[in-house]
Amino acid sequence: MSTSLAPSETSPRFTHRTGNHCGSSAIRDLLDFHGILLSEAFCFGLGSGLGISYLTPSGAPVPYMVHVRSLGFEERVLQTFAPSMAWSTFASADVAMGVLEERLDAGFPALLLTDIFHLPYYGSRTHFPGHAIMAWGRSRESGDVFVTDTERPGLLAVPRDKLALARFSSQEPFRHQGNMYSPDSLQLTGSLCEAARAAVRCNAELLMNGTLCSGIAALGHWREQLPLWASEADWRWTARFAYQLIERRGTGGGGFRKMYADFLDELALLDDDIRRSTLPALMRESAAAWTQLALTFKTASESERFPLIEIEAALTAVEHAESLYARAALQT
Repeated sequence: MSTSLAPSETSPRFTHRTGNHCGSSAIRDLLDFHGILLSEAFCFGLGSGLGISYLTPSGAPVPYMVHVRSLGFEERVLQTFAPSMAWSTFASADVAMGVLEERLDAGFPALLLTDIFHLPYYGSRTHFPGHAIMAWGRSRESGDVFVTDTERPGLLAVPRDKLALARFSSQEPFRHQGNMYSPDSLQLTGSLCEAARAAVRCNAELLMNGTLCSGIAALGHWREQLPLWASEADWRWTARFAYQLIERRGTGGGGFRKMYADFLDELALLDDDIRRSTLPALMRESAAAWTQLALTFKTASESERFPLIEIEAALTAVEHAESLYARAALQT
């Protein structure tokens, strides 16, 4: 997809297809620009994108939340094509914007991390940092930066000052300091199939070898913490936010597990061991369990009582499904 702007503006060449998740769709677009054509699902799988984090972040919209994507996903998938990949970070917003503008003027797009609160096209009343977008060019007249974002099909103009604010966040664990990645080139060295198989094993290890607040172990901790959820004055909003984070906010459904199952289906076309395995089917069972958990939270948000027993049962079902998959993946 391409577009042209007024002659007085820098006319960016951009490659964008709508997608499910901000990070995987932005990385797919970046790879596409550099001549590497992969699906969003395959990008997600290469980054070992599945995760479980139980968080009690300060300054967040809710006191308790779960993150169902692995941290460090962007770095892992891009290191497949650039082993030395590292985010550029900056001491100030002005410096960050100056470097971004230099890259855009040179014809190179940039992957950025942002807080949607400051992106005008969202109109968000809550902060949600760590959101990945692609920047492709800028207007020399207005200073607007032209970006693409997940499910939106075309270029979006973001005022320079708003983007500068969006690129900095102090909220843990999604802190970013103007994080930008703008390579001159990207290329695959080695076997894509072998890289994907290694990523499958890495992701299973991330799930199995977590801590009290990460990986499959976090599900038990979350279950133990449910009475604290129930004691919150605004527990309905906490429950609603959990539903959104699992099923709605860029996950593709089922806590990213539906998209990961698509990745496994694609990998099965390249790898006989994956094709003969039960991994895609087990991942779809996990996706269904996550969706049921999300819907239980959605129902809770509309209820008069906190459904402790029902949520405990749904969490146990997720824990069982995730464990079955991860063990099978480590044995394949």
